[in-house]
Amino acid sequence: MTPLRWSGSAAMAVAVAVAFAIPATSGVAAPSCTGLQGCAAKACRIDAELATARSKGNTRLVASLERDKHEEVHCSDDGLKQKRKVALDQAQRRVSQREAELKKAHASGSVSQKKKAQKNLDSAKKAYTEIRNSPL
Repeated sequence: MTPLRWSGSAAMAVAVAVAFAIPATSGVAAPSCTGLQGCAAKACRIDAELATARSKGNTRLVASLERDKHEEVHCSDDGLKQKRKVALDQAQRRVSQREAELKKAHASGSVSQKKKAQKNLDSAKKAYTEIRNSPL
């Protein structure tokens, strides 16, 4: 199976959107993040994920989350809204692209191409839905 190849900006937009969608993984910190929005919620989620990563000894994730935490200084709610909008636009383009690929696969008549195209479309739709339903 060939992995999906995303352009740098598409990958970044999806990463940002997924960061919004990832709930706090620590059972202790999750309730304290409820009710927060925007940058405050993002900072709370990062702190919770950081605590979990440290407790599990995941040094790579800790380093990544530390960078994210330092970048929070530049966070603005309007900036988050704009990033989410960009991520939604890119995810919608990906869905449209996958729909066109599915149509082309149906025209070719190849069962394996149809299955692959349908799987890719389902994945793109799932990513779009996760971004759309993610908290800001």
